[in-house]
Amino acid sequence: MSFPLTRRSFLHLSAASAAAAWASACQSTFPRRVTKGPLRYAAVGVKGMGEWDLKNIASHPDVRVECLCDVDESHLMAAAALHPEARLYRDWREMLRVEAGKLDGISVSIPDHMHAPVVMTALGLGMHVYGQKPLTHTVVEARTLRAAARKAGVATQMGIQNHSAEPYRTALRVFEGGITGPVSEVHVWTDRPAGWWPQDVDRPEGSDPVPANLDWDLWLGVAPERPYKEGAYHAFVWRGRKDFGTGAQGDMACHLMDPALWFLGLGDPFSVLSEGPKPKADSYPLWSRIVCEFEPTSKTAQQTIPVTWHDGGRQPSEPFAAYGVEKPYGNGSFFVGDKGALMVSPYDPCRFFQKGQGEVALTPEPVEGIDHWHQWVDACLGRGETTCGFDYAGRLSELALLGNVALEFPGERLAWESSKLRFAGRPDASALLHKTYRPGWEVDGL
Repeated sequence: MSFPLTRRSFLHLSAASAAAAWASACQSTFPRRVTKGPLRYAAVGVKGMGEWDLKNIASHPDVRVECLCDVDESHLMAAAALHPEARLYRDWREMLRVEAGKLDGISVSIPDHMHAPVVMTALGLGMHVYGQKPLTHTVVEARTLRAAARKAGVATQMGIQNHSAEPYRTALRVFEGGITGPVSEVHVWTDRPAGWWPQDVDRPEGSDPVPANLDWDLWLGVAPERPYKEGAYHAFVWRGRKDFGTGAQGDMACHLMDPALWFLGLGDPFSVLSEGPKPKADSYPLWSRIVCEFEPTSKTAQQTIPVTWHDGGRQPSEPFAAYGVEKPYGNGSFFVGDKGALMVSPYDPCRFFQKGQGEVALTPEPVEGIDHWHQWVDACLGRGETTCGFDYAGRLSELALLGNVALEFPGERLAWESSKLRFAGRPDASALLHKTYRPGWEVDGL
């Protein structure tokens, strides 16, 4: 099975040819692949979010855990104790080679830089995929996986479980009641990365012995080779490093910018601007402020719609002051309309504010949440569809990843030509939409 828009084609095709190839991929229709249960399932990454994904997927009555894979033997053995029937692997490539035809679905819950290689390989084998957010490490990878999933015809879901939870579903009902009126701007903020993982740090010098339980070469995967350094990368602190993670935007924008795209029906942005500091060579900055501009929709005012991202604990102070917001949530989004402003959080009830009045009490009827993991399993088995399949998830991930590109050009509004997969007139910015894989780690289609 081959897929369009490989990395080589991105580098060598003209902009017009690349756009035509992408349009063709999106317009094609492919048969829907349905698995007759039980779902034979493998988990790649079984610690942290991977442990949570494994637990929730395995709790579905029609799932059979066949394989577990992790580069850290201690993590692998802990998961194996809960699933003694599963076959164990350290190398996902070996697992997919040996188990091809014996697996129906896979979850991929590992550092960001390895998402696309594992997912692309699984899609090429016709497997259903549950992929953690952000969907990929680069914009080109996200665009490629969107086309690949569409052609494979399998059930896909990105791990933004807040999309299915009660707070967002209830907030959507409130918003659809017209409470804000046409929206003119959206602000999105998070308390990360401060206190969660290091950013604005240099590459550590020297090296330390690799722990016996960790296969460092497998952990590096497609990333450029570098020595192991205790406490700098594995297990969770990789997120702020450019070679491995996608910073605060990659971690939280897929959760927090979701309502902006979803509630308003926004398309792709046409420009992106960083108003924060330029990152260091090895890591993202301690804070950022990114403004993405979108064309209006039926839910917005008629002018272009700015969606502004604030991280590092910084919040939209001016809009909050204008609407009398007190004690805002640590993570959320703020929809400003001509009737008032709606604050939405993935973890808390939505709140409504009006100028001159401050907060106005809301008592909406809660909308019951959906099990995000079971929804994917059911879709694999032909029982409905997922709500965060890779076509939508890829767009959402692209938005976060475009912000990371903009960080390298502070103060400059970059014109984004989505259909051509480039920044107009800025080949240096466009070059950051993709990356080169470490020799020996190339993946077909990427």
